[in-house]
Amino acid sequence: MKQLLERAKRSRKTQRLRQLLDRAIDGVRDTLAPGPRLQPVPVRVKRRKG
Repeated sequence: MKQLLERAKRSRKTQRLRQLLDRAIDGVRDTLAPGPRLQPVPVRVKRRKG
């Protein structure tokens, strides 16, 4: 049971980190891209209900 909890916690942490990384990369790409942006940058945030 404890192992399962630890694994769940770890996966949640990695998800969060990956999300932050994605957002940072998007920001860098935004600043580097020349010319006007035609489409907005997709925000990959899934809201959890409850």
